[in-house]
Amino acid sequence: MFRTFRHRLLFWFLVFISFSFVIIMLSIAYLKKREHILKRTEAIEQSHVMLLKSVKAQQDFFSYATKDQQFFKTGDNKYLDQYLKLLDSTRSYLMHVDFKDEGALVGGIDFIKSDITEIDAVFLELIVQIQARGYKNFNLEGTMRKDVHWLENIDEIALEDILFLRRHEKDYIMRNEPIYITQLTRLVDKLAQETVANKKITKARKSEILSYLLGYRNKFLQLVELDQRIGIRDNSGLKQKLDQRITICEADFSDIVVYAKEWANAEFKQLTITFGIISFLLMIVSVWISSLISRKITKPLTELTLHITRFVDSNFTLETEHPVVRTQDEIGSLTRNFSFLKDEVISRLKFFKQKVDERTTELANANKKLLRLSEANSRFVPQEFLHNLGRESIEEVQLGDQVEREMTVIFSDIREFTKISESLSPQENFDFINEYLSGIVPIIKRNGGFIDKFIGDSVMALFPENPDAAIQTVFEFEDFLEIFNRKLIEKNRLPIEVGTGIHTGNLILGTIGHDHRLETTVISDAVNTSSRVEGLTKYYQSKIIATEATLSKLKNKHSFNYRFLDKVKVKGKSKTLSVYEFLSSREHIKLTYLKSYNTAVKHIKNEEIVKATTIFTKLRKKYPGDKAIKIFLDRCHNYIEQKASSWDDITNMITK
Repeated sequence: MFRTFRHRLLFWFLVFISFSFVIIMLSIAYLKKREHILKRTEAIEQSHVMLLKSVKAQQDFFSYATKDQQFFKTGDNKYLDQYLKLLDSTRSYLMHVDFKDEGALVGGIDFIKSDITEIDAVFLELIVQIQARGYKNFNLEGTMRKDVHWLENIDEIALEDILFLRRHEKDYIMRNEPIYITQLTRLVDKLAQETVANKKITKARKSEILSYLLGYRNKFLQLVELDQRIGIRDNSGLKQKLDQRITICEADFSDIVVYAKEWANAEFKQLTITFGIISFLLMIVSVWISSLISRKITKPLTELTLHITRFVDSNFTLETEHPVVRTQDEIGSLTRNFSFLKDEVISRLKFFKQKVDERTTELANANKKLLRLSEANSRFVPQEFLHNLGRESIEEVQLGDQVEREMTVIFSDIREFTKISESLSPQENFDFINEYLSGIVPIIKRNGGFIDKFIGDSVMALFPENPDAAIQTVFEFEDFLEIFNRKLIEKNRLPIEVGTGIHTGNLILGTIGHDHRLETTVISDAVNTSSRVEGLTKYYQSKIIATEATLSKLKNKHSFNYRFLDKVKVKGKSKTLSVYEFLSSREHIKLTYLKSYNTAVKHIKNEEIVKATTIFTKLRKKYPGDKAIKIFLDRCHNYIEQKASSWDDITNMITK
């Protein structure tokens, strides 16, 4: 019937369009019917919500308007206005509800309208009674207060009695208890009797006083009667009647809402069944048509798709199979063209694969060389140095790159290494230094530092974070030295000692040199100071000496043991440095008398030289090998014997 695949598709497309149009029209009719049902049920629900809001407005009116002087003055109140608007909205929603075919719903809505009318009548009566009662200076309560204010200003009745009247009045208003009514009336009667019996008051004056006094009592009793009629405080009277009407109305509303939902569900169910039957019949016809199309059209396409899938799954290498051409239309042309394309793809892929394999091998070799080069560079330029410069790799470093940072610098040097090296061959010297540094460097890195440079047997390390890590690092040096010295003794060599100087300050990290030869370095007075402080360890026979700049930057100063050594001028410096010896847990002897030592230093700072001399003399006798004690004791003697003009003698270190 159709010579081309396009014509066949066009015919079946028109068939499907027709079915789709029918389904769309049915869907529109279904939605309109459903919307009509929902509008009626939503109108009932909205009217219920409006009623609940109007009840809430009533409660707000009772809570706030009854104490609002403006309401009693003008009769206006926002909660009253809100109630009237909400009540009108409730009636409006109910007027638009159309249930002509449902007699039960129509009757229920009429009951609700009647309930709302009764609620409104009772509420309006409550408003009238509340206005009559008044508040503070308005209406009945206002006139009552005017009477009692007049009584407060007269001399014939004691002010204390009038205050008792006011107290009973306020107690009743606040607590609403009958006992206060009785107490007030008894007190008024008592005062009236006393006034009548008082011969000092003229008859006309008595009459005037009694009129105010009895008028105050009568108005108070009227106020009590109005409170009982209103019933807001104890939920009685008109307030109780209003609540009962509201409860009945809410119950009627709840019933009508439930009934409306049941009615809507029944309507929805009937509508859904009708629409479902029609849709099911249309679906059966669509399935039959789809099956017919699939038999006529999809068979050659399915065969072609399966062959393409096998060709793709074989990574485009399947050469033996070719799809069968079953028709002479567009699908047959597509099948033939695929066969030609397949052969061309296989041929080109073989060529590309050969070239890719060759290039992959070249790139893999180049990558290995780059990795080895990067590892080699990191041995000469620490990664930490690059990161502080803001560079990720050595390739980004340029001549003149520099950055200023506050860091802690440590200089560590092997004592008497020159004598040690003289007894070793060149190879043994290198082996000795490398074995020593292999233990020191990991400790520095583990505590967050990095090596700036090696200077023979000396190590210069930087700590970017806090100086606590630098102190801890040097303490761990001693643990390593114990193991290292044990190995030296096993080789019949003398153990070594290490002196370390520590200083904290600003320094500049950067690159110097020429475009053809660069070197990373640190330029700072802090570096020179650290080196000079390391030299002080020989003079003071100490292992670890740090400056006051480092001590002041410690975050956990109390976790370390240290002692003041001296104020010194190191070589090349005009300013003095306060230096401190830090004691590790291995300094058992010094730690035993550290407290006494620090006490003596404190006496010196307080200019109590004699007390300091006494302590240092005892320590010198017991620990003659402590160089710091000897220095302090000599200065104390010089000061006492007036060999020194003042205590501020400063040690000048002219050596390294």
